[in-house]
Amino acid sequence: MIGFKTLDYSTTQNSNTLSISFHGDFGFPDNSKIQQIIKEIKESGCSGFSIDLSGLESIDSAGLGMLLLINDASEDNGKKLELCRPTGQVQKMLEISKFSEIISIKS
Repeated sequence: MIGFKTLDYSTTQNSNTLSISFHGDFGFPDNSKIQQIIKEIKESGCSGFSIDLSGLESIDSAGLGMLLLINDASEDNGKKLELCRPTGQVQKMLEISKFSEIISIKS
């Protein structure tokens, strides 16, 4: 894909919430990064997680699938995941796939 920017992410922890910020494009090439995020979730003592999608420019079906993997890892550890501030193409993909029925999405 021409112009594809792989996913960059950063994490911050405040109180009992681990906040993860996504930047760039999110798709199949990012699988190893998602495995690292899942490891961080499993090792975290936090009771909740949020992923800030405002810096994400695009997401494909593999990226959607990986969001589900992150959600599964959260739930397996008795923790909640919230997606925050999706915009543009990312918001449309979440709406089309009815993600709000599975994962909490905050504007």
